[in-house]
Amino acid sequence: MGFTPFPYDADPATILQVVDDVYARLGTDADMVLHHLEEGIPWNAALADDLLTPASAAFPYTDHIKTDWDFRNSKTPATHKKYIAVTPINLARDALAPWRDTANEQPLQAPFDAHAANGDLDAPDVKTAYLNYCLRVIEYLDPDYLAIGIEVNLLRRLTDAATWAKYLELHEHVYTRLKARHPDLPIFVSVVPVEMLDGYVDPPAEFAGDTAGYRAAQLAALDAVLDFSDYYAISLYPFLTAYFASDFPADMFDRILALSDKPTVIAETGMIAENMTVFSIAFEGSPGRQDDYVQSMLATADENGLLFVNWFVLQDYDLLCDFFGGCVGTDTLWRDTGVYDGNGNTRPSYATWKAYLERPFR
Repeated sequence: MGFTPFPYDADPATILQVVDDVYARLGTDADMVLHHLEEGIPWNAALADDLLTPASAAFPYTDHIKTDWDFRNSKTPATHKKYIAVTPINLARDALAPWRDTANEQPLQAPFDAHAANGDLDAPDVKTAYLNYCLRVIEYLDPDYLAIGIEVNLLRRLTDAATWAKYLELHEHVYTRLKARHPDLPIFVSVVPVEMLDGYVDPPAEFAGDTAGYRAAQLAALDAVLDFSDYYAISLYPFLTAYFASDFPADMFDRILALSDKPTVIAETGMIAENMTVFSIAFEGSPGRQDDYVQSMLATADENGLLFVNWFVLQDYDLLCDFFGGCVGTDTLWRDTGVYDGNGNTRPSYATWKAYLERPFR
């Protein structure tokens, strides 16, 4: 049972105290830490990386990346499982991930700018660089679990069949070679299962008015990607569906779990605990509704033998939004999903979470 170490404030005067506080609570409120590395890929350095270089040789990326990885290693409790999630797809889930070098999310450099512009996720340079990057992540961060793609089926939603086919070629290439080198490491991708359920999301323009066609395309995408994934890893935020202002259907988890018989994990999840309006949509949330979801989610995980669950945000990040002059758009969506509120007070969902965490493992 884990969280990300996502900080709830970014004020330089207090950021170190905030990060220490988050990791301290991860030490007692979880037994897993989820490190989501979505700031970009050091594409050019990874392409030039020599995989025959011993692990003790010079770190192949910038100090900006090394400092981040060293910090994550030093702060993750030794008793906790470590789940590392990386992805070759950008945060918008519609193109190649940006460049990470001396800073995060920098513009892509040649040849990767051309690959991105052409949608060539299967280009030899992309395959080589991303494989090298994943190998370095394993070597340096030593994960217990590794995701090599995050919410990957959204790429099928937001692009087209040709782009998706190119991604699948990249995914198969990287997965098979990583498993050859690390056969005992669980390697997988996460998916958004509500895209495959009737009534939860509207189809994109490609499938306008054809919900059955869109569902079929998503089910085909799921089958294809799970052929090269050790786990069926779920990314689930029920409030970001048609049920943004009402209770989700009682059979939601049953329908989601019926999509695959592979070992299943909840890679990330969350539920709002306060009302909010984003994109002129009034989302309904309350501490009680959040706790209802946590109870349902954990009971489902227990009854169905899920291997792990990760709640994304530990504490509401109102202070972070205040520091940046307010959150707008998508930045607001997860602000109020913490099991701690913005003032650091626990919500009812926290007690439910802790009760499961403290049960003896058998």
